[in-house]
Amino acid sequence: MNFDVNGLFNPENRFWSFMDKIMNLCAAGVLWFLFSLPLITVGAATTALFGYTLKLARNEEGYLWKSFWHGFKENFVTSTLVWLGALVLGIFLAVDLFACQFLPVAGVLRWGVRALLASLVFVYFLTIIYLFPLIAAFRVPLKKAVKDAVVMGVGNLYVSVTVLVIYGIFGVVTWFFPILFMVWFALAAYFSSHLLYSVFMRYLPEKDENDNSEW
Repeated sequence: MNFDVNGLFNPENRFWSFMDKIMNLCAAGVLWFLFSLPLITVGAATTALFGYTLKLARNEEGYLWKSFWHGFKENFVTSTLVWLGALVLGIFLAVDLFACQFLPVAGVLRWGVRALLASLVFVYFLTIIYLFPLIAAFRVPLKKAVKDAVVMGVGNLYVSVTVLVIYGIFGVVTWFFPILFMVWFALAAYFSSHLLYSVFMRYLPEKDENDNSEW
């Protein structure tokens, strides 16, 4: 078997291309963290991150800073409104779930309310995992973004659950190695982007002609 030494050090071979992608994802994670520091900008930073990872999933890498800044700037208002709305709704659902144990009703009815709220929380997470990638991929109004995220999340349940599992796995990794949480989130976004991209492709023909698409 011949061993090509020159091929090993070729910057375009698969190994170095993979390492370059990993390094870019690490850098993207750091950018996401830095741009999220005011907290109110978490939504815009997350959209910018997905704008880059979705390009990676399509093998259209481009320049990290240019892609990230463009996504952050162009989608700032919509992403911020989505982030604040999702935060308020998430807190509301969490408080309601906690308050269920204090309901002055029979046990069966209490468990029924818990099941209903748990279902709403599940749909909430199904929607959230599509919202920011949707905003990153398509220039759509806020109302349409939320509606499409719900439809995609519920209508592609096996993909949505897989994406949740990916985030769950990286969440466990973050528990043990919290200092690199921004890197783990960027990697989770990248792996989930492959699945989300496949879902988005199914809905492309159904987009309105007047919609402006990044794709």
